[in-house]
Amino acid sequence: MLGIKRFILSFAAINGLGIAALAAQTSTVQTVPLSADIDVVSVRALTDGNTLRQERRMKFYRRADGSTRLEEPNRVVIVDNSAHTTTVLDLVSKVAQVQATRSASTDAMTRVKALPQPLAAGSGLEEKDGAARTDLGVKVIAGYSVHGIQRTTTIPVNSALGNTSPITKTMQVWSSSVLRLPLLSIISDPLGGTTTSQFESISITPPDNSLFTIPVGYRLQPSPQSRVIESHTN
Repeated sequence: MLGIKRFILSFAAINGLGIAALAAQTSTVQTVPLSADIDVVSVRALTDGNTLRQERRMKFYRRADGSTRLEEPNRVVIVDNSAHTTTVLDLVSKVAQVQATRSASTDAMTRVKALPQPLAAGSGLEEKDGAARTDLGVKVIAGYSVHGIQRTTTIPVNSALGNTSPITKTMQVWSSSVLRLPLLSIISDPLGGTTTSQFESISITPPDNSLFTIPVGYRLQPSPQSRVIESHTN
């Protein structure tokens, strides 16, 4: 369960607003099958003039039914929409942790409806939580036309953080309607620096189905949540 929680948090950070589009994919929503590299760069400037820079490269696969596989250095996460499961493969200990996931298409449609709606280029809109949303227009990334949305949130002075000036955080997401994928996400936060996530080397060749199965030699381990659900249903 811990591995699955860590995946959800890291993937949300990687994709920013684009995570909604990925999470909304179910077996009832057909998508373009593809594979791609994800390059994530985090940069943080310190007050002494020093700069901290970290870079991570991951591999991403997606089937036509929206099932995904994300490869990190020591871990692989498979979201299988056909089996309605999320599997975390620990590449070091050779353990596969499986958790059942919700399969209701209504939940997916709720997420889709929550996605930012198109605005006139350059216009703004204030959301219910006070955040400002701006349409950034259209440009081309990796050969695909993408539409950009920027969401700006401001923490007022004298918040629980103890800040003496407002703190403004922005998230830009450039999404391809053809691929149903956020090809570029930029999160700028004075507290944590700037994190840029970009999809590269995109191939629309369908990935092999074996990538979405548990390899031979892995020990199957149900997640703690799965065991709790099983105990309540027996």
